[in-house]
Amino acid sequence: MNRILITGALGQLGSELVKRLSNQDNTFVLATDIRFPQSHTYPCSFEQLDVLNHLKLSRLIKDYNINCIYHLVAMLSAKGEQQPFMTWNLNVTSFQHIIQLALKNNIQRIFWPSSIAVYGEDRNEFLAPQECQMNPTTMYGVSKLAGEKLINYYRKMHNLDIRSLRLPGIVATDTLPGGGTTDFMIEMLHHAKQNKTYQCFLSANTRLPMIYLEDALNAILTLMSKPHHMIRSIAYNVMGFNVTPKEWVEALTQVGLSLKVTYRPDFRQKIAQSWPKSLDDSLSFLEWGWKPLFDCKATAKAVS
Repeated sequence: MNRILITGALGQLGSELVKRLSNQDNTFVLATDIRFPQSHTYPCSFEQLDVLNHLKLSRLIKDYNINCIYHLVAMLSAKGEQQPFMTWNLNVTSFQHIIQLALKNNIQRIFWPSSIAVYGEDRNEFLAPQECQMNPTTMYGVSKLAGEKLINYYRKMHNLDIRSLRLPGIVATDTLPGGGTTDFMIEMLHHAKQNKTYQCFLSANTRLPMIYLEDALNAILTLMSKPHHMIRSIAYNVMGFNVTPKEWVEALTQVGLSLKVTYRPDFRQKIAQSWPKSLDDSLSFLEWGWKPLFDCKATAKAVS
C-alpha cells in the first residue's frame, strides 16, 4: 500500500495533490502544514507540522508507516529576498531532514520541486537548456540549486530515489498567491473577476515560462509513476507556455474578462529578468512522455 506524506499540503500544489492522491486506489495520504485547514471536511488525514521540527516529523513518519514523501514546503522568490536566511533554512534544512529520515525509515520515493530560479542572468533566454552551468541570483534560486545538488549526492552515495521537476510559474485559482515572482497572472485574474484595476509589478513585455496547474499535476504524477531506472535527470525541465503580462491581459480579454492594468515594476522585475524566457523540456518528453495540454489561450479559458 502507498502511504504518502505531503508537506506544505495547504499550498498551491499540495492542495490539489492531496485530492488526486487521496482518490487513488490502495493509497493512504497524510497531509501536513504549519497551519490548519479552514474546512472541517478535509479529504484525508491531517497533522499540523513545522517541517523544521525534526522530532515531530520523525514521529509522524514512523507512526503512519510512511513510504513515500512529497516535500512541497518552500519560501518562494519574492518573499525569499526579504528573508534570505529563513529561505535557506526552510528550503534546504527541511529537505535535509526529509532525506535523513527517508534513509532511516526506508522511504521508497521522494518528490521535491525545483524551479526555473536555478538559472541566472547568463541563461535569460529562450529554450534554456536542461544541463548548463547555473548561477542563480536569488536566495530562492540558490536554495533550489543546492537541493538539486543534494539529490545528486544522495542518489549516487545512497541510491535514494528522489525525483524533481524544474517548475515555472504555476497558474491556479483555488489558492492565493504565495509570494512568487510569477504571481501577477493569478493576481490579474482575481482583479479582472472583481472589476478592479491592477498594478503590475513587472513591465508589460517581461516574458516568463508558465504552466497551468493541471499540467503541473500531471507532470508530477507521471514522473512519480515511472520505474526508477527510467529517471536519469536530477531535475527535469517542464513548461506549458511562455507569456508576458500584456499578453496575459489580452488572453483574459479574449475569454470575456475585462481588466485595466497599470505597470509599476518593483524589485521583482530584476528577479524576472534573471530567469529564462522559456525552457527546453524535450528530455522530459523523450524519457517519460511529458506533453502539456494547456497553452496560454486554453489556460485563460480554464480559469475564467
